[in-house]
Amino acid sequence: MVDSEFREHRTNALISVNLNTFWAIAVIMLAFAAWDYYVDPAHWRDALEARLAGAVIVVATGIYQKLPGRAGWMPVLAKLRLVVAVVTSVVAAAMLDRGYGYGVAGLGVIFLTGPYVATDSRDLLQINVLLMAVLIPVVLALGLSTFDVVGTAVFVLFAVAVSTLLGRVLEASNRRAFALERELHRDARTDSLTGLANRRAMEERGRVELKLAKRTSVPVSVILADLDHFKSINDRHGHEAGDTALIKIAAVLRGALRESDALGRWGGEEFIAVLPATGAAGAREVAERMRAAIEAATFEGPQQRATISVGVTTSAHIDDPVMEWDLLIKEADQRLYRAKREGRNRVVADADPATRS
Repeated sequence: MVDSEFREHRTNALISVNLNTFWAIAVIMLAFAAWDYYVDPAHWRDALEARLAGAVIVVATGIYQKLPGRAGWMPVLAKLRLVVAVVTSVVAAAMLDRGYGYGVAGLGVIFLTGPYVATDSRDLLQINVLLMAVLIPVVLALGLSTFDVVGTAVFVLFAVAVSTLLGRVLEASNRRAFALERELHRDARTDSLTGLANRRAMEERGRVELKLAKRTSVPVSVILADLDHFKSINDRHGHEAGDTALIKIAAVLRGALRESDALGRWGGEEFIAVLPATGAAGAREVAERMRAAIEAATFEGPQQRATISVGVTTSAHIDDPVMEWDLLIKEADQRLYRAKREGRNRVVADADPATRS
């Protein structure tokens, strides 16, 4: 699971930051034309034509991926550009009467760009295998001397080895950064005491569910639950007992909800649940199950029993998900305090959500 998340994260990072790497590859390909001119002034123009053709393909694929809606093609097109660059470098060097061994030096530079467009070591291995699989028939088809073929093979194997080592270093660095970012993201959205989603995370989840509900025309319900007489627990038994009670409450409530429901700590002794695709009747049933589960639970320490008061509301007509969320929270909070006023350990829910304006 973590590996798949890392690869997805890495792919998204590549899409967002590597949209212009094609310029660098094109420049590298064309820069070696200066060497071609130095070693073989008579034929460097022929080599330049090959390099220009490759550069045009590289730039064209880069421009394509920058078109609206085409950024997702970047990982595939990046590999295509490497193949084009490798083939172009070998073909251009083979057009020279002398200096082939130095002309293919550009291969090393191109192979070393592989780690920067690969998601991980496995992807880099696939890139290098692809490059060699394309390169072998091209080299054989060019009719090079045995010396040049062997020299190219040695040079490429050395470039692959260096590329692999560089790839491992980059992957280790990227994985450390990903783990740190993941931890920071989790801490920013998780309540440190109960391990549930915090208020910020639940607000984000609620608005996302309302946006989805607006498109699919399904209801969303919100439940606010408050631990009864929490102040007296802290006053009589201390804050440690209060914290223990909250941890237990969180575990019991999570067990009373469905897998699709989201549960979080709203603040203090308040908990919130967001129920996607759930109408008023279903939400009331879930809320009553939550209340009954807490009432039946046994707590360790001096606080043997606990109860909660619950307020429930359900979306009706969603025009603006942000405003609808604020309204749902307000109504759930009003029903929660009504449950408190009416004696606690009870559920107060919508009577008829369709009538709410």
